Amino acid sequence: MVRVSELENPIYMKILVTGGKGAIGSKLMLKLKELGHEPISYDMADGQNLFDLPTLEEAIKNVDVVYHLAAQANFNYMRTLEGAHDGVILNVGATEHVAYLCAKHRKWMLYISTMCVYGDVDVHPVHEDTTLPNPSEIYAASKYAGEWVVHGYGTSFDLEYTNLRIATVYGPGTRMELGVHVFMKQALQGAPITVHGTGEQERTLTYIDDVVEGIVAPLQHRAASRKQAFNISTVERISAIKMAHDIKTLTGSSSEITFVPQRPHNTVREDVDVTKAKKLLGWEAKTSFASGLVKTLPWMQEIVRKG
Repeated sequence: MVRVSELENPIYMKILVTGGKGAIGSKLMLKLKELGHEPISYDMADGQNLFDLPTLEEAIKNVDVVYHLAAQANFNYMRTLEGAHDGVILNVGATEHVAYLCAKHRKWMLYISTMCVYGDVDVHPVHEDTTLPNPSEIYAASKYAGEWVVHGYGTSFDLEYTNLRIATVYGPGTRMELGVHVFMKQALQGAPITVHGTGEQERTLTYIDDVVEGIVAPLQHRAASRKQAFNISTVERISAIKMAHDIKTLTGSSSEITFVPQRPHNTVREDVDVTKAKKLLGWEAKTSFASGLVKTLPWMQEIVRKG
C-alpha cells in the first residue's frame, strides 16, 4: 500500500507548521486547509516548545510533512547582544531539533529561510545555486546556519528537505515593524516618514499572498523540490525613498519625508533570480508593489483608527 506522503501530488496530507500562529504561519495554515490538507500548528503561543523533544517528536511522527517557520525574526531585537544570543539559539538550535526528528521519522521538511542570507554580493541577480551568500548581520547568519544544518541532515541521513528563501513580506496581518507598515502608519498619522540613510537601498518587497502561494508550491512538485533551495520573491526592486513617496501619494498624506541614520550592516541591494521557482514549481509573484500597497491600506487604516 502506498502511503499518502509518498505520492507526488497527494489529495490530503497532515502538515505540521511550526510558528503556525505567526503572521505568515497563520496564513499558511488557512491556505493548506483550502487546498484540502490538515494543517496542525505547533507554536509557542500555545505553550508548545521546540526544545521539548518528546512533545515535538510526538507531533512530527504523526504527520506527513513539516513546515518549519518558527524563528526569531525581529531584526531590532537581534541587533542587541542578548537578542542575538536568544535568536541564534532559536534559529539554529530549534531548526536542528526539527531536522533531526524529520530525519529520524522520514518526514519531508520545508525550511523557511530568508533572502537576507545573500547580504551584499558582487554579482546580481542572486541565484540559489551559483550565488555564495554573504549574510550581513546575525539574523541572516543564523538563518543561513539553519540551512546548512538541514542540508547536513540531508547529506548524512537522507533527510528529504526543501529550503525556501522568502523575501521581505508585507500586507495585512504581517509584522508592524516592517518598513512598508512603518511608513504607512507615519503617513496616515501625519508624522514624518523616516527613511534610513539616503533611501537608495532596495528590497524585493513581496505581497503576503504571493509568498504563501510560493511556500505551498512545492507540495505539487515534490520530486523537483527534493533537496533544493528556491528564491520566493518578486523581481520588482523598490528603494526605500520610492516606497516613502509611493505611500505618501497613496495616502494623500502631508507628511514630510525625513532622513535618519542608516542602520548598521544594512544590505544595499536585493536583486533576485526566480527562474528556478518558475521552472520547477510553476510559481512567480503576481502582485505589483503598487497594487499590494492598495490592498494593504484598508488594514493599516483600521490599525491606526484603533490606535
